[in-house]
Amino acid sequence: MSDRLMRIVRNYEVKTRLGANGRLSEDEIRGRVTRYSITAAHDDVVLNGVRQVLLGQGVSTIMFPYYHAFSRELGKLTRQDRTSYSRSVELAILVTKWVARGLVQSALVGIAKSVFDLEMPTPPADGK
Repeated sequence: MSDRLMRIVRNYEVKTRLGANGRLSEDEIRGRVTRYSITAAHDDVVLNGVRQVLLGQGVSTIMFPYYHAFSRELGKLTRQDRTSYSRSVELAILVTKWVARGLVQSALVGIAKSVFDLEMPTPPADGK
């Protein structure tokens, strides 16, 4: 675990022990901290993957938070129980939304493919 990630988990544990979520037993605190650390580690992996795609695309670092917001939406999409076609259609909608907000489509599609293994929908075959 990186120092940054360990600090985040430690801060969560302190907040939990101080009663930010009400009074909890030691077992409940340990369970919550364990689940939080697993989720935080997964989010850190996603964040690093997104950064790699953005650096490869030459995206300015000032724009990174917007792409990270897009990646959080993709994370939510991948956790939903949907068919692969439904996910690809939703991906196309999300890409369109974020392109309208000024992000680069190739970077968005790259994040979807390399970090989340999502593909844009294929256009229907021409009937000719």
